[in-house]
Amino acid sequence: MRFIVRCVVTLALLALVGGCSQKSARLQKGVVPPDQNLFDTGSDYLRKGQYIKSRLAFQTLLNTYPDSDVAAEAYFAMGDSFYEEGGTENLLQAEDQYKNFIVFYPQHPRAVDAQLKIISANYKLINTPDRDQQYTRRTLDEIAQFERRFGDSDYLPIVRQWRSTVEDVLARGDYGVGKFYADRGNVLGAVGRYQEIVEKYPDYAELDMVLYNLGQIYEQSRSEKDHEKAKEYYGEIARGFPFSPHYTEAVERLGTLGAEVPEVDAEMAARHRANLKEPEGFSPLKPLVDFGKALGFVPPPDQYEVAQRAVEAEKAREAELAAAEARAAAGDDILIETEIRQSASGADASGAATAEGAASTGSGPEAEREKASSRYKRKQD
Repeated sequence: MRFIVRCVVTLALLALVGGCSQKSARLQKGVVPPDQNLFDTGSDYLRKGQYIKSRLAFQTLLNTYPDSDVAAEAYFAMGDSFYEEGGTENLLQAEDQYKNFIVFYPQHPRAVDAQLKIISANYKLINTPDRDQQYTRRTLDEIAQFERRFGDSDYLPIVRQWRSTVEDVLARGDYGVGKFYADRGNVLGAVGRYQEIVEKYPDYAELDMVLYNLGQIYEQSRSEKDHEKAKEYYGEIARGFPFSPHYTEAVERLGTLGAEVPEVDAEMAARHRANLKEPEGFSPLKPLVDFGKALGFVPPPDQYEVAQRAVEAEKAREAELAAAEARAAAGDDILIETEIRQSASGADASGAATAEGAASTGSGPEAEREKASSRYKRKQD
């Protein structure tokens, strides 16, 4: 009896220990690592717009688990918390965070996104052409940095479009200053600004107007050397801007100065025409929108999101084209296979008809063998 009791107790203990170990294993498997838990918490706060709490979670993760698998993502997400919160100070903090991310994780797949967001952060701070252009120039510098570091990126064509837009803002700013100088008789100041546009921003949409103003300034001088410069600027308009409202005047001024009118350079003219901006349609709300932008009530578009949508749309278009080509190729294969089968069936039918005709006319291999056999028999006889 005692033996039976001991066996029962032993079996019960073994079952209890086994159950506890299985439960412990299940609990261990379901436990989220603390670094991942901090990252998920920070990401959740970021989605909810609780930026300070999200930064605290990410910073705790980085301080406590610097070698974590999610450390790089946490570092990037801290930049996102500043970026999404907005405002000049936060955008500058975001820029600093993204730059450090590129330094610490230069081979990370999101390094491209970091540089794009640096550009976008500065882009958000660009002023109108008549105001300080500090952030405009910084944006241009960061675009150049992107071109050097990520020249094979899918975003490169979009970034180059940004360059054109940013340069246009700088050129318009210089033109405004140059016109201010010219209207007040400061010829040297005006020439300096206009020539800066010609040298630095050759794709400026209103370059023809700048060239014409330079030609006017130099033509009014009494120096023959200046007249030669006027001919050069008028000649540039005649050669590359046949669509310009100043084209006819430039040709007339060349005639007055006794210069030969150059032929239109079709390639140059096409390039300059491509730089023209589409005129904005009339809208009675435009003054209100512009006023809202000036006060900061209407934020500028997020260039990073614009770039992402453009690249995704391009990839979708390429995938659709590839699928269409694959379907067309499959259709061609089916057509070729059908033609082969038809050709083979036609050849079989032709062979059968030939054999039948040969049998009926006494020709063909069998007939030849029969003839040869009969000749042999006659020789034997």
